[in-house]
Amino acid sequence: MNDDNLKFEISEDVKALISEEKLTSIVKTFTQLDSNQDGKIEIDEYLNFAQAEEKSRLTKKFEALDTDNDGCVDFEEFVVAIEPNFNILKKFRELDIDQNGLLSLEEAINIADYLFLHLNIEQIKIIMKQVDRDGDGQITYYEYLGAIAHIGFQ
Repeated sequence: MNDDNLKFEISEDVKALISEEKLTSIVKTFTQLDSNQDGKIEIDEYLNFAQAEEKSRLTKKFEALDTDNDGCVDFEEFVVAIEPNFNILKKFRELDIDQNGLLSLEEAINIADYLFLHLNIEQIKIIMKQVDRDGDGQITYYEYLGAIAHIGFQ
């Protein structure tokens, strides 16, 4: 590592104990923090660097929340971020055609058709029986949630 152009000294102990690759990375970070290049990091330099990093991190998080990319996080986007099961519940309600809070065999057949799953009625009945924990022949939201958690998609 050529340290002739640096405004600070790197001790022989540091050079001996830290690999050149790692030391190059550390020097690069130090010089980024030392914005006035005087060989020392003052509190304002440190805070400005940390604030820029935090602003970048928070900007990425905000952009992830703003799913429609309109520059704003509306209430539903906020709810989705705060309540991770919201989209699963929303999908359950869409699939629950008669809106009774339960998925029937007929609704399960519609779901299979909607998803282009090539399942016959007997196969759908077997799947429903596996998901239907209370054995009432219909799938509750919580049974649906358990099945979604088990197979990993919604």
